[in-house]
Amino acid sequence: MIVQRILHTAEKFPEKQAIVYGLRSLSYAELSEEIKYRGGAYQHRVTAPKVILTHAHSLENLLDLLALMALGKASIMASTQLNEEQIQGLLEQEEATTLPPRNQESVALTEIQSATLTDRFLGVLTSGTESTPKVIWKDYQSWVTAFPHQSDVFGITPDDRLFVLDALSYSANLNSVLHMLWQGGTVVMTSLKSAASWPRQMQEQQISSVFMVPSHYRLWAKKSLSLPGIRSLVSAGEKLEASLAEILLACCPDVLLTEYYGAAELGHVSYQQNQEIIQHSYAVGQAFPGVKIKIVDQRILVESDYVSPDYRGVNTVFDLGLIEDGRLILMGRSGRMFNRRGLNVFAEEIENSAKLLPFVTEVAVVGLLREDLSHDIYLVFSASYPGHVQANYSQQLKTHLLHSLPTFKQPRRILELRNLPRKDNGKIDYQAVARIFSEEDSLASLER
Repeated sequence: MIVQRILHTAEKFPEKQAIVYGLRSLSYAELSEEIKYRGGAYQHRVTAPKVILTHAHSLENLLDLLALMALGKASIMASTQLNEEQIQGLLEQEEATTLPPRNQESVALTEIQSATLTDRFLGVLTSGTESTPKVIWKDYQSWVTAFPHQSDVFGITPDDRLFVLDALSYSANLNSVLHMLWQGGTVVMTSLKSAASWPRQMQEQQISSVFMVPSHYRLWAKKSLSLPGIRSLVSAGEKLEASLAEILLACCPDVLLTEYYGAAELGHVSYQQNQEIIQHSYAVGQAFPGVKIKIVDQRILVESDYVSPDYRGVNTVFDLGLIEDGRLILMGRSGRMFNRRGLNVFAEEIENSAKLLPFVTEVAVVGLLREDLSHDIYLVFSASYPGHVQANYSQQLKTHLLHSLPTFKQPRRILELRNLPRKDNGKIDYQAVARIFSEEDSLASLER
Protein backbone atom coordinates (compact mmCIF):
# COMPACT_ATOMS: atom_id res chain seq x y z
CA MET A 1 0.00 0.00 0.00
CA ILE A 2 1.70 3.22 1.18
CA VAL A 3 4.86 1.88 2.82
CA GLN A 4 5.44 -0.53 -0.03
CA ARG A 5 5.21 2.33 -2.54
CA ILE A 6 7.77 4.33 -0.52
CA LEU A 7 10.17 1.39 -0.48
CA HIS A 8 9.67 0.91 -4.22
CA THR A 9 10.54 4.56 -4.88
CA ALA A 10 13.61 4.16 -2.63
CA GLU A 11 14.83 1.31 -4.83
CA LYS A 12 14.33 3.23 -8.08
CA PHE A 13 15.34 6.73 -6.93
CA PRO A 14 17.33 6.35 -3.70
CA GLU A 15 18.82 9.87 -3.76
CA LYS A 16 15.54 11.68 -4.43
CA GLN A 17 14.36 13.94 -1.60
CA ALA A 18 11.39 12.47 0.22
CA ILE A 19 10.90 14.82 3.19
CA VAL A 20 12.28 18.24 4.08
CA TYR A 21 11.52 19.71 7.49
CA GLY A 22 13.53 22.61 8.83
CA LEU A 23 17.22 21.79 8.57
CA ARG A 24 16.59 18.06 8.11
CA SER A 25 16.26 16.38 4.75
CA LEU A 26 15.60 12.69 4.08
CA SER A 27 16.15 10.99 0.74
CA TYR A 28 13.90 8.07 -0.15
CA ALA A 29 16.78 5.71 0.72
CA GLU A 30 17.12 7.36 4.14
CA LEU A 31 13.36 7.30 4.67
CA SER A 32 13.29 3.59 3.83
CA GLU A 33 16.07 2.96 6.34
CA GLU A 34 14.25 4.97 9.03
CA ILE A 35 11.09 2.94 8.52
CA LYS A 36 12.92 -0.37 8.76
CA TYR A 37 15.04 0.50 11.80
CA ARG A 38 12.15 2.06 13.71
CA GLY A 39 10.02 -0.96 12.83
CA GLY A 40 12.78 -3.25 14.10
CA ALA A 41 12.99 -1.26 17.34
CA TYR A 42 9.24 -1.55 17.99
CA GLN A 43 8.63 -5.03 16.58
CA HIS A 44 8.89 -6.98 19.85
CA ARG A 45 8.33 -4.11 22.29
CA VAL A 46 4.94 -2.85 21.12
CA THR A 47 2.35 -5.58 21.55
CA ALA A 48 -0.84 -3.48 21.55
CA PRO A 49 -2.51 -3.19 18.11
CA LYS A 50 -3.12 0.56 18.57
CA VAL A 51 -0.56 3.25 19.37
CA ILE A 52 -1.02 6.93 20.23
CA LEU A 53 1.75 9.11 18.80
CA THR A 54 2.50 11.94 21.22
CA HIS A 55 5.95 13.20 20.22
CA ALA A 56 6.24 17.00 20.18
CA HIS A 57 8.15 16.86 16.88
CA SER A 58 5.97 16.30 13.80
CA LEU A 59 8.64 14.54 11.77
CA GLU A 60 9.20 12.01 14.58
CA ASN A 61 5.48 11.24 14.64
CA LEU A 62 5.39 10.83 10.86
CA LEU A 63 8.36 8.46 10.81
CA ASP A 64 6.89 6.44 13.68
CA LEU A 65 3.54 6.29 11.87
CA LEU A 66 5.20 4.80 8.80
CA ALA A 67 7.15 2.30 10.92
CA LEU A 68 3.99 1.18 12.70
CA MET A 69 2.23 0.82 9.34
CA ALA A 70 5.09 -1.49 8.31
CA LEU A 71 4.31 -3.56 11.42
CA GLY A 72 0.59 -3.71 10.61
CA LYS A 73 -0.40 -1.57 13.60
CA ALA A 74 -2.84 1.32 13.82
CA SER A 75 -1.83 4.77 15.02
CA ILE A 76 -3.58 7.84 16.41
CA MET A 77 -1.79 11.12 15.68
CA ALA A 78 -2.40 13.12 18.87
CA SER A 79 -3.01 16.85 18.54
CA THR A 80 -0.67 19.24 20.33
CA GLN A 81 -3.78 20.74 21.92
CA LEU A 82 -4.57 17.53 23.79
CA ASN A 83 -3.73 17.55 27.49
CA GLU A 84 -2.48 14.58 29.50
CA GLU A 85 -5.96 13.79 30.80
CA GLN A 86 -7.33 13.55 27.25
CA ILE A 87 -4.43 11.36 26.12
CA GLN A 88 -5.00 9.08 29.12
CA GLY A 89 -8.67 8.93 28.20
CA LEU A 90 -7.76 7.86 24.68
CA LEU A 91 -5.39 5.19 25.97
CA GLU A 92 -8.20 3.67 28.04
CA GLN A 93 -10.95 4.20 25.46
CA GLU A 94 -9.00 2.60 22.60
CA GLU A 95 -7.01 0.09 24.69
CA ALA A 96 -3.92 1.63 23.13
CA THR A 97 -0.35 2.32 24.20
CA THR A 98 2.34 4.91 23.61
CA LEU A 99 5.73 4.16 22.13
CA PRO A 100 8.65 3.12 24.35
CA PRO A 101 12.08 4.77 23.88
CA ARG A 102 13.82 3.28 20.88
CA ASN A 103 16.74 0.94 21.40
CA GLN A 104 19.63 2.44 19.46
CA GLU A 105 21.10 -1.04 18.94
CA SER A 106 18.00 -2.42 17.25
CA VAL A 107 18.31 -4.19 13.91
CA ALA A 108 16.39 -3.34 10.77
CA LEU A 109 12.98 -4.84 10.18
CA THR A 110 13.38 -7.55 7.56
CA GLU A 111 9.73 -8.32 6.76
CA ILE A 112 7.18 -5.58 6.02
CA GLN A 113 3.67 -6.58 7.01
CA SER A 114 1.48 -6.96 3.94
CA ALA A 115 -1.63 -4.78 4.09
CA THR A 116 -5.15 -5.25 2.76
CA LEU A 117 -7.71 -2.57 1.93
CA THR A 118 -9.75 -3.40 5.04
CA ASP A 119 -6.86 -2.96 7.48
CA ARG A 120 -7.29 0.01 9.78
CA PHE A 121 -4.08 1.99 10.05
CA LEU A 122 -5.02 5.47 11.28
CA GLY A 123 -7.28 7.02 13.89
CA VAL A 124 -8.36 10.60 13.17
CA LEU A 125 -9.40 12.70 16.15
CA THR A 126 -12.48 14.89 16.21
CA SER A 127 -12.01 18.42 17.47
CA GLY A 128 -13.10 17.94 21.07
CA THR A 129 -11.45 20.17 23.65
CA GLU A 130 -13.51 19.56 26.78
CA SER A 131 -13.33 15.77 27.01
CA THR A 132 -11.78 12.77 25.32
CA PRO A 133 -12.00 13.29 21.54
CA LYS A 134 -13.79 10.78 19.38
CA VAL A 135 -11.67 8.64 17.05
CA ILE A 136 -12.64 8.12 13.42
CA TRP A 137 -10.80 5.08 12.08
CA LYS A 138 -9.47 4.99 8.54
CA ASP A 139 -8.65 1.84 6.62
CA TYR A 140 -6.48 1.72 3.49
CA GLN A 141 -9.52 1.60 1.22
CA SER A 142 -10.82 4.95 2.48
CA TRP A 143 -7.55 6.71 1.66
CA VAL A 144 -5.48 4.79 -0.87
CA THR A 145 -8.31 4.24 -3.37
CA ALA A 146 -8.69 8.03 -3.59
CA PHE A 147 -4.98 8.69 -4.22
CA PRO A 148 -5.00 8.16 -8.02
CA HIS A 149 -7.97 10.53 -8.33
CA GLN A 150 -6.24 13.10 -6.10
CA SER A 151 -3.28 13.02 -8.48
CA ASP A 152 -5.50 13.51 -11.53
CA VAL A 153 -7.90 16.11 -10.10
CA PHE A 154 -5.29 18.18 -8.25
CA GLY A 155 -2.73 17.91 -11.06
CA ILE A 156 -0.03 16.29 -8.91
CA THR A 157 2.84 14.17 -10.29
CA PRO A 158 5.94 12.43 -8.85
CA ASP A 159 7.95 15.49 -9.90
CA ASP A 160 6.06 17.78 -7.51
CA ARG A 161 7.32 19.29 -4.29
CA LEU A 162 4.48 19.75 -1.79
CA PHE A 163 4.37 22.57 0.78
CA VAL A 164 2.20 21.63 3.77
CA LEU A 165 1.88 22.53 7.45
CA ASP A 166 3.33 20.24 10.11
CA ALA A 167 0.03 19.95 12.02
CA LEU A 168 -0.37 16.30 11.07
CA SER A 169 -3.13 15.58 13.56
CA TYR A 170 -5.34 17.44 11.06
CA SER A 171 -6.25 14.58 8.74
CA ALA A 172 -6.27 16.66 5.53
CA ASN A 173 -2.63 17.68 6.12
CA LEU A 174 -1.61 14.09 6.81
CA ASN A 175 -3.58 12.85 3.82
CA SER A 176 -1.68 15.28 1.59
CA VAL A 177 1.66 14.11 3.01
CA LEU A 178 0.94 10.40 2.61
CA HIS A 179 -0.49 10.94 -0.86
CA MET A 180 2.68 12.73 -1.98
CA LEU A 181 4.92 9.99 -0.54
CA TRP A 182 2.71 7.38 -2.22
CA GLN A 183 3.08 9.38 -5.44
CA GLY A 184 6.87 9.43 -5.09
CA GLY A 185 7.19 13.22 -4.81
CA THR A 186 8.79 15.44 -2.19
CA VAL A 187 7.12 16.72 0.99
CA VAL A 188 8.30 20.03 2.44
CA MET A 189 6.75 20.59 5.86
CA THR A 190 6.59 24.02 7.42
CA SER A 191 5.28 25.53 10.66
CA LEU A 192 2.61 28.12 11.34
CA LYS A 193 5.06 30.28 13.32
CA SER A 194 7.16 30.75 10.17
CA ALA A 195 4.21 32.06 8.12
CA ALA A 196 5.95 35.38 7.40
CA SER A 197 8.63 33.53 5.44
CA TRP A 198 6.41 31.09 3.55
CA PRO A 199 6.77 32.81 0.14
CA ARG A 200 10.56 32.80 0.52
CA GLN A 201 10.48 29.13 1.60
CA MET A 202 8.37 28.26 -1.43
CA GLN A 203 10.86 29.90 -3.77
CA GLU A 204 13.94 28.42 -2.10
CA GLN A 205 12.43 24.93 -2.01
CA GLN A 206 11.13 25.18 -5.58
CA ILE A 207 7.62 24.34 -4.44
CA SER A 208 5.18 23.33 -7.15
CA SER A 209 2.22 22.19 -5.02
CA VAL A 210 0.60 23.57 -1.86
CA PHE A 211 -2.09 22.27 0.47
CA MET A 212 -3.55 24.66 3.07
CA VAL A 213 -6.85 25.70 4.62
CA PRO A 214 -8.16 29.12 3.53
CA SER A 215 -7.09 30.89 6.74
CA HIS A 216 -3.48 29.86 6.08
CA TYR A 217 -3.60 30.88 2.42
CA ARG A 218 -4.81 34.25 3.66
CA LEU A 219 -1.58 34.70 5.65
CA TRP A 220 0.65 34.90 2.57
CA ALA A 221 -1.46 35.48 -0.53
CA LYS A 222 -1.03 39.09 -1.66
CA LYS A 223 -1.89 40.72 -4.98
CA SER A 224 1.69 41.88 -5.47
CA LEU A 225 3.19 38.41 -4.92
CA SER A 226 4.30 36.28 -7.87
CA LEU A 227 5.03 32.56 -7.58
CA PRO A 228 4.97 31.30 -11.18
CA GLY A 229 6.52 27.94 -10.27
CA ILE A 230 3.45 26.73 -8.37
CA ARG A 231 1.23 24.52 -10.53
CA SER A 232 -1.23 23.12 -7.95
CA LEU A 233 -2.98 24.78 -5.00
CA VAL A 234 -5.45 22.71 -2.97
CA SER A 235 -7.76 24.10 -0.29
CA ALA A 236 -10.14 22.34 2.10
CA GLY A 237 -11.55 22.56 5.61
CA GLU A 238 -13.50 25.79 5.10
CA LYS A 239 -15.12 27.58 2.17
CA LEU A 240 -12.60 29.29 -0.09
CA GLU A 241 -14.07 32.73 -0.72
CA ALA A 242 -14.02 34.14 -4.24
CA SER A 243 -11.86 37.17 -3.34
CA LEU A 244 -9.10 34.94 -1.95
CA ALA A 245 -9.35 32.63 -4.97
CA GLU A 246 -8.80 35.63 -7.25
CA ILE A 247 -5.66 36.62 -5.35
CA LEU A 248 -4.27 33.06 -5.47
CA LEU A 249 -4.88 32.84 -9.21
CA ALA A 250 -3.08 36.17 -9.67
CA CYS A 251 -0.12 35.05 -7.53
CA CYS A 252 0.28 31.79 -9.44
CA PRO A 253 -0.70 32.47 -13.08
CA ASP A 254 -0.28 28.87 -14.32
CA VAL A 255 -1.86 27.18 -11.32
CA LEU A 256 -4.68 24.67 -11.00
CA LEU A 257 -6.56 25.90 -7.93
CA THR A 258 -8.86 23.31 -6.33
CA GLU A 259 -11.15 23.57 -3.35
CA TYR A 260 -12.75 20.39 -2.14
CA TYR A 261 -15.44 19.62 0.37
CA GLY A 262 -15.13 16.52 2.50
CA ALA A 263 -15.14 15.17 6.02
CA ALA A 264 -12.98 12.79 8.03
CA GLU A 265 -15.93 10.41 8.14
CA LEU A 266 -16.73 10.57 4.40
CA GLY A 267 -13.46 11.40 2.65
CA HIS A 268 -13.53 13.54 -0.51
CA VAL A 269 -17.05 14.52 -1.53
CA SER A 270 -16.97 17.34 -4.11
CA TYR A 271 -14.63 19.83 -5.74
CA GLN A 272 -14.42 22.84 -8.02
CA GLN A 273 -11.52 24.63 -9.66
CA ASN A 274 -10.19 28.00 -10.84
CA GLN A 275 -12.95 30.27 -12.23
CA GLU A 276 -15.66 27.89 -11.02
CA ILE A 277 -14.77 28.89 -7.45
CA ILE A 278 -15.34 32.54 -8.33
CA GLN A 279 -18.41 32.08 -10.52
CA HIS A 280 -20.13 29.65 -8.11
CA SER A 281 -19.05 31.14 -4.80
CA TYR A 282 -21.89 29.50 -2.84
CA ALA A 283 -21.25 26.00 -4.18
CA VAL A 284 -18.68 23.35 -3.28
CA GLY A 285 -18.62 21.82 -6.73
CA GLN A 286 -19.35 18.58 -8.51
CA ALA A 287 -18.94 15.08 -7.13
CA PHE A 288 -15.36 13.91 -6.67
CA PRO A 289 -14.49 10.95 -8.95
CA GLY A 290 -15.95 7.74 -7.55
CA VAL A 291 -18.51 9.58 -5.41
CA LYS A 292 -22.31 9.49 -5.63
CA ILE A 293 -24.14 12.31 -3.82
CA LYS A 294 -27.80 12.09 -2.88
CA ILE A 295 -30.01 14.60 -1.07
CA VAL A 296 -32.59 12.96 1.19
CA ASP A 297 -34.75 15.29 3.32
CA GLN A 298 -32.14 17.99 2.62
CA ARG A 299 -29.46 15.75 4.15
CA ILE A 300 -26.31 15.07 2.13
CA LEU A 301 -25.71 11.34 1.66
CA VAL A 302 -22.46 10.11 0.14
CA GLU A 303 -21.62 6.73 -1.36
CA SER A 304 -17.98 6.00 -2.20
CA ASP A 305 -15.04 3.79 -1.30
CA TYR A 306 -13.61 6.74 0.64
CA VAL A 307 -16.16 6.57 3.48
CA SER A 308 -14.57 5.56 6.78
CA PRO A 309 -15.39 1.97 7.76
CA ASP A 310 -17.59 2.81 10.74
CA TYR A 311 -19.66 5.21 8.60
CA ARG A 312 -20.40 2.87 5.72
CA GLY A 313 -24.14 2.45 5.77
CA VAL A 314 -24.54 5.77 7.57
CA ASN A 315 -22.94 7.73 4.72
CA THR A 316 -23.61 11.18 6.18
CA VAL A 317 -22.31 13.66 8.73
CA PHE A 318 -25.79 15.27 8.74
CA ASP A 319 -24.77 18.28 6.69
CA LEU A 320 -27.67 19.79 4.79
CA GLY A 321 -27.56 20.80 1.15
CA LEU A 322 -29.05 20.84 -2.30
CA ILE A 323 -27.84 20.19 -5.84
CA GLU A 324 -28.25 22.80 -8.57
CA ASP A 325 -26.98 22.17 -12.11
CA GLY A 326 -24.87 19.28 -10.85
CA ARG A 327 -23.20 21.38 -8.13
CA LEU A 328 -23.50 20.73 -4.42
CA ILE A 329 -24.51 23.70 -2.27
CA LEU A 330 -24.12 23.49 1.50
CA MET A 331 -27.12 24.83 3.38
CA GLY A 332 -25.72 24.15 6.81
CA ARG A 333 -23.05 22.06 8.46
CA SER A 334 -23.80 19.71 11.32
CA GLY A 335 -24.49 21.60 14.54
CA ARG A 336 -24.74 24.96 12.75
CA MET A 337 -28.49 25.13 12.18
CA PHE A 338 -30.35 27.25 14.72
CA ASN A 339 -33.99 27.58 15.69
CA ARG A 340 -35.57 31.03 15.88
CA ARG A 341 -39.20 30.96 16.95
CA GLY A 342 -39.79 27.69 15.11
CA LEU A 343 -37.90 28.72 11.98
CA ASN A 344 -34.57 27.21 10.91
CA VAL A 345 -31.61 29.53 10.45
CA PHE A 346 -28.38 28.35 8.81
CA ALA A 347 -25.14 29.91 9.98
CA GLU A 348 -23.67 29.69 6.47
CA GLU A 349 -26.44 31.85 5.00
CA ILE A 350 -25.66 34.70 7.40
CA GLU A 351 -21.91 34.25 6.92
CA ASN A 352 -22.23 34.27 3.12
CA SER A 353 -24.28 37.47 3.27
CA ALA A 354 -21.66 39.13 5.49
CA LYS A 355 -18.86 38.11 3.11
CA LEU A 356 -20.45 40.19 0.35
CA LEU A 357 -19.01 43.29 2.05
CA PRO A 358 -15.46 43.90 0.79
CA PHE A 359 -14.00 44.75 4.21
CA VAL A 360 -15.11 41.46 5.83
CA THR A 361 -12.09 39.15 5.95
CA GLU A 362 -13.54 36.34 8.08
CA VAL A 363 -16.85 35.76 9.78
CA ALA A 364 -18.30 33.20 12.18
CA VAL A 365 -21.89 32.81 13.33
CA VAL A 366 -22.79 30.86 16.47
CA GLY A 367 -25.98 30.18 18.41
CA LEU A 368 -26.57 29.94 22.15
CA LEU A 369 -29.49 27.83 23.31
CA ARG A 370 -32.15 29.59 25.40
CA GLU A 371 -34.44 28.07 28.01
CA ASP A 372 -37.26 27.93 25.47
CA LEU A 373 -34.98 25.79 23.19
CA SER A 374 -34.65 28.57 20.61
CA HIS A 375 -31.29 30.18 19.84
CA ASP A 376 -29.78 33.60 20.23
CA ILE A 377 -27.56 34.22 17.20
CA TYR A 378 -24.22 36.01 17.45
CA LEU A 379 -21.68 37.06 14.82
CA VAL A 380 -17.97 37.83 14.99
CA PHE A 381 -15.88 39.09 12.09
CA SER A 382 -12.47 40.44 11.25
CA ALA A 383 -11.92 43.35 8.88
CA SER A 384 -9.32 43.87 6.18
CA TYR A 385 -8.29 47.24 7.68
CA PRO A 386 -8.59 46.70 11.46
CA GLY A 387 -6.24 49.60 12.18
CA HIS A 388 -8.72 52.14 10.76
CA VAL A 389 -10.63 52.70 13.99
CA GLN A 390 -12.60 55.56 12.46
CA ALA A 391 -14.44 53.09 10.21
CA ASN A 392 -17.47 51.68 12.04
CA TYR A 393 -17.43 48.29 10.34
CA SER A 394 -19.82 46.72 12.85
CA GLN A 395 -22.53 49.28 12.07
CA GLN A 396 -21.97 48.91 8.33
CA LEU A 397 -22.28 45.13 8.63
CA LYS A 398 -25.41 45.43 10.79
CA THR A 399 -27.04 47.75 8.24
CA HIS A 400 -26.12 45.39 5.40
CA LEU A 401 -27.64 42.37 7.17
CA LEU A 402 -30.82 44.30 7.99
CA HIS A 403 -31.32 44.93 4.28
CA SER A 404 -30.27 41.47 3.04
CA LEU A 405 -31.83 39.07 5.57
CA PRO A 406 -35.25 38.80 7.24
CA THR A 407 -35.68 39.91 10.84
CA PHE A 408 -35.63 36.42 12.36
CA LYS A 409 -32.16 35.79 10.91
CA GLN A 410 -30.57 38.93 12.38
CA PRO A 411 -27.74 38.41 14.92
CA ARG A 412 -28.43 39.56 18.44
CA ARG A 413 -24.94 41.03 18.57
CA ILE A 414 -22.10 41.71 16.13
CA LEU A 415 -18.52 41.82 17.41
CA GLU A 416 -15.34 42.76 15.52
CA LEU A 417 -12.15 40.94 16.45
CA ARG A 418 -8.69 41.41 15.00
CA ASN A 419 -8.23 37.61 14.85
CA LEU A 420 -10.89 34.93 15.18
CA PRO A 421 -10.16 32.02 17.57
CA ARG A 422 -8.67 29.01 15.83
CA LYS A 423 -7.90 25.36 16.39
CA ASP A 424 -4.42 24.04 15.72
CA ASN A 425 -5.56 22.83 12.27
CA GLY A 426 -6.30 26.41 11.21
CA LYS A 427 -10.09 26.13 11.26
CA ILE A 428 -12.23 28.63 13.16
CA ASP A 429 -12.92 27.45 16.71
CA TYR A 430 -16.69 27.93 16.92
CA GLN A 431 -16.77 26.63 20.50
CA ALA A 432 -14.35 29.37 21.55
CA VAL A 433 -16.46 31.97 19.71
CA ALA A 434 -19.58 30.76 21.51
CA ARG A 435 -17.78 30.98 24.86
CA ILE A 436 -17.01 34.66 24.24
CA PHE A 437 -20.71 35.50 24.05
CA SER A 438 -21.76 32.98 26.70
CA GLU A 439 -19.37 34.54 29.23
CA GLU A 440 -20.56 38.04 28.31
CA ASP A 441 -24.20 36.99 28.78
CA SER A 442 -23.39 35.41 32.15
CA LEU A 443 -21.62 38.59 33.28
CA ALA A 444 -24.53 40.74 32.13
CA SER A 445 -26.97 38.55 34.10
CA LEU A 446 -24.91 38.98 37.26
CA GLU A 447 -24.82 42.76 36.82
CA ARG A 448 -28.62 43.06 36.48
